[in-house]
Amino acid sequence: MTLLAWLESGGAPEAARTLKVHPQTVRYRLRQIEKLFGPAMREPRTRFELELALRSRRLLAQARQLRSRAHGPVRALGAAAAPLSPAGRARVNGL
Repeated sequence: MTLLAWLESGGAPEAARTLKVHPQTVRYRLRQIEKLFGPAMREPRTRFELELALRSRRLLAQARQLRSRAHGPVRALGAAAAPLSPAGRARVNGL
């Protein structure tokens, strides 16, 4: 979360506002991240790849959350609301 906020915002103060933490907290976390990634964090390509991966992860999490909200009441109905099997889908589609 910290790394993505920093990559998207471009600086510790902006990332801190996004995360609602002190800028020094962001700087500390970034130093810890830099220990893991080393000097690669200074390379534009690596930063781009990390941002791409983190944004993808965030989008997938949001999609899962939306699906779980959409299917929440259906799950409560039990087996009657279970998804159709491939054979059941074929019958519904007239195949």
